[in-house]
Amino acid sequence: MIVLPDDTTGPARARLNPRVKLIVGLVVGVAAVWLVVSTAGGVGDAIDAVRRMRSGFVEVALAAAAARLALYGLQLLWLARRSGPLDVRTAFGLALVVFGFGAVTPAAPAEGLTIASRELQQRGRTKGQARLTLGLCEWFAQRTFYVVAAIDLIVVVSIGHLAMANSWPLVIGATMVLFALAGTAMLARRPTSAERVAVILAAIRIRQPKAPAETTRAVADVWHAQAMEMIGPAAKRVRLAAVSAGAVLADAATLWATCHAAGFHIHPELALLATTVGTMASWIPLLPSGLGVVEAAIPAILHRFGAPLDDALAATLVYRAAGTLLPALAGGVAIAALRSHRAPNDPSDA
Repeated sequence: MIVLPDDTTGPARARLNPRVKLIVGLVVGVAAVWLVVSTAGGVGDAIDAVRRMRSGFVEVALAAAAARLALYGLQLLWLARRSGPLDVRTAFGLALVVFGFGAVTPAAPAEGLTIASRELQQRGRTKGQARLTLGLCEWFAQRTFYVVAAIDLIVVVSIGHLAMANSWPLVIGATMVLFALAGTAMLARRPTSAERVAVILAAIRIRQPKAPAETTRAVADVWHAQAMEMIGPAAKRVRLAAVSAGAVLADAATLWATCHAAGFHIHPELALLATTVGTMASWIPLLPSGLGVVEAAIPAILHRFGAPLDDALAATLVYRAAGTLLPALAGGVAIAALRSHRAPNDPSDA
């Protein structure tokens, strides 16, 4: 739901922008869904393909989707406990808000992060601590996604699913991504890197008063020290990254299971490639969670590797229901539950 600002002094155009963006996004999404459904043989064939799906593999898909959210909840729990006590139920509820409800909002994941930040503040965190906790959670989630996606692309080409003669630019790009991520990870450990980034960001602020460079560097040093303390030593960083990688693989396992439920075999590395394309498609502006574009992109990838288009569409629709729709609904319930159980400080589970 879009909530418009209470201020009525601004121009009408500014007040209508959120609704206009949502309507445009829905129109584009519905058009994309209609295109892929009609290409697959129509709504009837798509519904029949869904009805033929094997329930056992659908249950596996639901379990994999739940595992993905549980892993993100575990990661958030580890990070949040560095700044105070937090129980397991609250951590997993916050993960549903960020990675479930937040994934389908128009400015995803900003809305989910804002709500989760507010709930953390209600549980004894300062605004800075709450934002740092959620920011680091997103940092590990996003960077690990790129690492897993890049490695998977190299594997797909190396195995021979894609011809090296046509795919070598993709391999070079994936390799460059891995080197870039490794380099930025090393730089992120240095306080001077935070200082330089802070100074650059301060310089490009046009409408805000600029603090002296020394002040900006000092604030950046404090922020960097807090971030490093929250992340912990190298072993804990590896643990956080491993949990994020597990969440990415669980998402691919969800699609792999729905493909088998639809009656066709897909190699795990190809399922991961399809979910990578789907995830990147979900970042398109105006479309909540990439509605329509994801439903077109994933079946196209699956069909490229031999899946019947109507079965590929059925697998994608169930994958989206298990991995996006149900978590979003659960996230909405989690918001209500978190607000009804607010307390100054939550007891920590041993």
